[in-house]
Amino acid sequence: MGLLSNLFGGKKQAEAVSTVSVECPHSVLVARWDSVQDMGIEEKATRFMCETCKEMFSPEEATQLRNTLAQRIARIDAASEGGEGAGAS
Repeated sequence: MGLLSNLFGGKKQAEAVSTVSVECPHSVLVARWDSVQDMGIEEKATRFMCETCKEMFSPEEATQLRNTLAQRIARIDAASEGGEGAGAS
């Protein structure tokens, strides 16, 4: 096993990989219901799941996220553009 690790870069390759922390914009929220009879009626959804990160939100939180989506995406875009410019220097 040690020979294969040396051959394919094992530890060196793992050290070269950097982790990038990106804020999820929670742009796709999927409604969830506790009752089959309520399915399809968004006003009766009991929670909402972010399709990207799988985090769950209450109906009130989902409304707030939907109302502020444009501002959050603009903030994320601005932060990513600032990060690229700083890395290029």
